[in-house]
Amino acid sequence: PQETALLRMAESNPIEYTLGDARDATMYVRVLLKLLAEASVNVSGHVARITEECNENRALDALDADPLGVVTHYAIAKLSTIIVTLSSPWAAENSVSIGNVFYAGPEGVLIEQWKALLRVISKGKGDAYAQRSAALCLAQILVAACPSQRGAKDAASSATAGGAGRVPSYASAIEPLEALTAWVITQLKSSNAVTVGATVPAIMSLTSAIEGRQLFAASGGIKYLSRQLRQR
Repeated sequence: PQETALLRMAESNPIEYTLGDARDATMYVRVLLKLLAEASVNVSGHVARITEECNENRALDALDADPLGVVTHYAIAKLSTIIVTLSSPWAAENSVSIGNVFYAGPEGVLIEQWKALLRVISKGKGDAYAQRSAALCLAQILVAACPSQRGAKDAASSATAGGAGRVPSYASAIEPLEALTAWVITQLKSSNAVTVGATVPAIMSLTSAIEGRQLFAASGGIKYLSRQLRQR
């Protein structure tokens, strides 16, 4: 009931209202990730095969035919919106960020529910939207913990915002970064353009950080990316 009430509140208010308090925002993303984990048992169902513009009637038909697919896409879409909002000037002005919503506790450890995104990425073959968007969400969440992406201002904001600007733990993000990079490399080995295309937003996000570029290069990413570019 509390989780349902939170989802309904988030639907009836501007996203900034829900994200205005880091604690409430963390609860919200945990609920969305829980939804994603429970709904993504089959992420290649009816919704994944919709290629036409989805009007209201078609959306209602999809809900009847593949409710779990609809929930999966809903959760991913909401998480994407949250991450975009947390990366905006509004978030900086209000002392909320990816770091204090997706990383918890005094040590700023990555919340355990991140694995729901990895599950969609790994099991979502056949649903290009789910894979592409989940991979980008996870990349953006993990890059926020990279030391090269933050500076002295993090320490200052943490001190002035009562911990709201806590520095996310890079150590807690290393294993997920390796898992995401391994998935990217596997996709880049494919000859299927859709499969390869699903990695592009995540690659762009990962390589925006020095740590992501180094991991991508060390995993052979440049070789496989170059091969794809030559083939195209």
